[in-house]
Amino acid sequence: MNLEILGNTDPFLHAHVWPRYSWEPAEFVGGPVYRYPPARWGDPAHALAERHDDLRADLTAEVDRLAG
Repeated sequence: MNLEILGNTDPFLHAHVWPRYSWEPAEFVGGPVYRYPPARWGDPAHALAERHDDLRADLTAEVDRLAG
């Protein structure tokens, strides 16, 4: 996991948690995710889609469970 806490124009502190994977290229995995080429961020192969619905539901259920 990479954790980022950034200062920006929001009037509150917030953080980003980025999962990191063994299949990521070595030149990217050790640094901030923003090192990936801009074209990758808009690539449909990596975009959130219906194929992620079950995972999203599982994550939501786990967050709800942990929140009590």
